[in-house]
This record gives sequence, C-alpha cells and structure tokens, in this order.
Amino acid sequence: MKVLFFFWDGVGLGGKDPEINPFLTAHTPTLDFLLGGSKILADNSIYTSEICSYKGIDAQLDIAGIPQSATGQATLLTGLNFPKLIGKHYGPKPNPDHFDILMSDSNSSKLELYTTVSNDILGLTIGNLINGNPYYFAIKAVGQNGDNILSKTIMVIPDYPENTQTLFQTIDESREFGSWSPDELSVVYMGDYFWNNGNNSAISVFIFNLLTKEKWLVEKNSFSPEWSPTEQKIAYHTDYGEVNSSLKYRPTDIAVYNIQNNTIKRLTGGDSYNFRPTWSPDGKWIAFLSDKAGGNEYNIWKAPADSGTLIRITTDFNDLSDLAIMVDRSPRKPSWSKDGKSIAFARFTKTNPGYVLDIYAVSVSGGNKTLIISSQWDDYCPAHSPDGSTIAFVSNRSGSNEIWSMNLQTKKLKQITGSSGQWVIGSWGKIEWSPSGKEILFTSNSGFNTLYTVELN
Repeated sequence: MKVLFFFWDGVGLGGKDPEINPFLTAHTPTLDFLLGGSKILADNSIYTSEICSYKGIDAQLDIAGIPQSATGQATLLTGLNFPKLIGKHYGPKPNPDHFDILMSDSNSSKLELYTTVSNDILGLTIGNLINGNPYYFAIKAVGQNGDNILSKTIMVIPDYPENTQTLFQTIDESREFGSWSPDELSVVYMGDYFWNNGNNSAISVFIFNLLTKEKWLVEKNSFSPEWSPTEQKIAYHTDYGEVNSSLKYRPTDIAVYNIQNNTIKRLTGGDSYNFRPTWSPDGKWIAFLSDKAGGNEYNIWKAPADSGTLIRITTDFNDLSDLAIMVDRSPRKPSWSKDGKSIAFARFTKTNPGYVLDIYAVSVSGGNKTLIISSQWDDYCPAHSPDGSTIAFVSNRSGSNEIWSMNLQTKKLKQITGSSGQWVIGSWGKIEWSPSGKEILFTSNSGFNTLYTVELN
C-alpha cells in the first residue's frame, strides 16, 4: 500500500458566499469526483464515502492564539495535540531575543524607538496619545544572532471608545451584508435559508422588522441586497433557477423586489454574471458589476430601476493584466455619490512590491477613474454619508479591518472602530450609513457573521 501525503497549509473552510469562497466557483473536477459533488464548506466539515473522507478541524486545537505551522504540522503528523502539550502555538522560526517598539506622530517614514520589551510580552498599552491625531507604529523583532525582522507599519487615530451594538437580540444564525430601510425600522440582509428538515440550505435575502421582530424571505439563492433610498424596494442579485446550458455554470441577475405588491422584477438576463447592485440617490437607477461585455474585467453598468436599456459605465482599465484572476483585476462593490454624479469603488493598484486596494471614482457618464483614497494599506468598501460630505470605508491600516472615514473636502481621516474588538468583515463585504447619518451598519463575527451598528459622534 502506498500513501501520498499532500499537505496544504493555510487553507480554511469558508462560508457559502461564492464571491469570497473560491471553492464554490473554482473548477475542481477531482475534488468534485471525490466528494460526490459536495462542496468544502465550514457548515459541511465532515464527509465520508467509499472513496473519500475528510474532516474539518479547529486549527486552534483548544488553545487561544494564532495557529502556527510548526505545532500544526506536528499535530497532523503525530496525532498529538502539540499546542496543548506545550501550552501555545509555535512557529517555524526561533523566538526573538526582544522586541523594539517603533513609533512616530508625524508620518510612517520617521519611526523612532519608543521602548523595548521582552519576547514574552503579548501586549503593550501606550498612553498620553492625543485624540484625533494620527500615530504610526511598527515592531522590530531582534534575534539573538543579530537577525532583525521588521513588521509592517500600522496607523491609528485614537478617539473615545466607540459604541457598537448588535442589531439582533440573539446571535444564532448568519446575518450579513445589511441595508437600512429609509425609515430605519427594518433591515434587509443575507442569511441561510433551510428546507427539507434542515438538510438543504442556500444563501438568501431576508427582511427583518426591528420593531415587530418579524422576518420574511425575499428570494432563495440571492445575495448583496440594498434597500432603495426612496421607496419600499430592494435590489439584489440572484442565481435562483438560472443555469447556463452550454457552460454549466449559474449566471446571476439583478432583481428588484417590490415590498408593497410582493413582486420581483429581473433587470438583467442571459448568461452573464451581474452582481453587487447599488441605488442612485434618487432611486431611479441601479449600478452593478457585470461581465456582460465579455472582457477581462467586471465592468460597472447601470440600469433603470423600473427596467430598460442597460448602459455600460466603465470599460476594461487594462492596467492589471498580470493578475490571473478576473475578480482581482476588477472594481469591487460600487457606491453611488449623494449628488448622483459619480460612483466610488475599490480596486487593486500596483505598487512596489505587490498590490494594495485603493478607492477610486468614475463619472456615471463613464471616462477615466479618479483616485480618492490611496495609502500603503488596503482601503475598500466605500460608503457615502447621507449629506455627501464624507466617505466611510474599511481599512487594515490599524492592523485589522476597521471602519474609517475621510472628509471629502478637507481630506481629514477619522478612525471610527478599533477599541471594541468587533473587527469588520470587509473586502467583498459592505458597510452602510443609516439614513439619519447617526450610525454605520457593518458585519462582524461573533460565532456567526452578524450585523452591528456603530454610533457616530
């Protein structure tokens, strides 16, 4: 008997959103054969058949902290829980002798030594910082043999601790990608819809009344809902009942659900992938991403909200051709400006080395993209404030995904989240201002992905 041991480090079990879980969209004929068509998902972490078995495991192995390769691989090879045996997760490199904490209150290129801590210190509190002022930090790991490893620089803007609240009394199911009703009495979101006694499920769009606690299904196999700013209508994209007969994949369409008469209208059709809709501020148009043009990127299109001719806003930018995956070359979720004149979106920018996500805008009439927010970090998920003066976004500049904002006139930055520990699910996710401008709705994880609000002071 021969055994081929294939170790795939750093791959986790994801959720059911095909836009953030590549296992749902990738062409994997061998895995499909071995798993009988079943997909590798966090909710389906055990599979057994005559030819294949797999089981998902918690990489933390009952020990808090970030899993590391050395103890993880030792556990897989021996069957012994090495993190539990030694009381921690341990990486492949020797521990440093100490850490130098570097800091600057002016810019990231002028870091100076603030203090030195021993290698067993896991946290450090730095006081006497001025609220509203930016600070930059980095950590240098100093080895006993003189080897130094410098971390990436982070940026923070201290403020009073934010007030975050979950939107639901219990966190017992996934609720994400939320959007407010104009009166702020209801939200629409993505969640799991179950049928056949819980044996089948699909990501679907739901409406939830915050007063009555009533919940109802809009449509199965549906994603990325957004409430109209002016009417009782909801835009979303759906692949329910759609199959491309020749290419054997499921195209998606932009749909609008009318709450008042309980009807659904498709705005797109055919074999293209149309997704991530956003409303114009007057509620007359819906912008979305699509591969309808058949190019190398998803382009931004717009359609009349009551159906009509589709209009292509952007063409391929053709400046990221070295990226192999189409979604990486393309704009991400669009956000319509409050004056109705432009659409903001995040997109990769080539740097030296690598790439970062910057935020751009393009006129609703088309043309070249204009850079709005650029940094050495990833900035994405733009959302315009109701008065149009500010744009909120998600950034990892503080070391984790948090909500930031920038005044479009003064360019002044503000860090909105960071002290509560409710890190923000971003990248292909969504944040949204409340119509009153007093809160921002976002998704975080507390066992399940769920919706939170943060107050704006």
